[in-house]
Amino acid sequence: MKINPKTRHQDLAQHVKEQLGFISVEDVKSSVVVMVLIIYDVPLLLALLSIYKLEFLWIVSPFILILHLWAIRLLIKDPYSTQFEMVLFMGMWGSFGAISLFILIQGMSYYTLQITSLFYYIIMNVASIVLMYIYVRYQINKYAGDPTRERKRSNQSKYMGLLTASPAIGYILGQSMQETTVLKHVFATVVIYFFVILFMYIASKFLHRYFFIRANMDYVNYHPYSNKEKNKLKKQGMEIK
Repeated sequence: MKINPKTRHQDLAQHVKEQLGFISVEDVKSSVVVMVLIIYDVPLLLALLSIYKLEFLWIVSPFILILHLWAIRLLIKDPYSTQFEMVLFMGMWGSFGAISLFILIQGMSYYTLQITSLFYYIIMNVASIVLMYIYVRYQINKYAGDPTRERKRSNQSKYMGLLTASPAIGYILGQSMQETTVLKHVFATVVIYFFVILFMYIASKFLHRYFFIRANMDYVNYHPYSNKEKNKLKKQGMEIK
């Protein structure tokens, strides 16, 4: 992860510079609201209502509590002071989102779709582990080479089709002894599984970015205060250097 200290920042490849960058401070608060209240909460609520088992709410409640309290902190704090923290938040948001929704996928499969086939659960779990491994390996390999060399587009998408189709294949096999359940429940399960895939990708990308930035702090450029923000802080009595 460590870039050779002799390498100049202007010589870094574009994808490396992007990985050393932060989210725009103007977008932090709106991004936090959308990520937590919409992208995370909506599929979570859909899954919980589908299962209708209080036990699953208790299982995922630590993830829900941590993410929402952390989101409140980021909304209260000055976004200029949380630029690095925001990268970690996005990585953990992806991790917690993937874990909590994947737990609920198991519950939806068993209680809503009434799938009892062990083969289905083996296929789903193995496919998800392999997919997460591919994401992590991709992020590591992407930044492991010469940081000054521009990188060609990856063709990793060719592996995604089979892996994302694995739960559907397992479902068909698991239903070989019974009739197909209500279509809307099948659709909801597939949609939430795609959210799991999205969260896994975000987790691998931003957790790698967090540790990549930590290892190369000399190459990091924090977003400076805008003129509007400077005037606001000066009125509050803060000295801007």
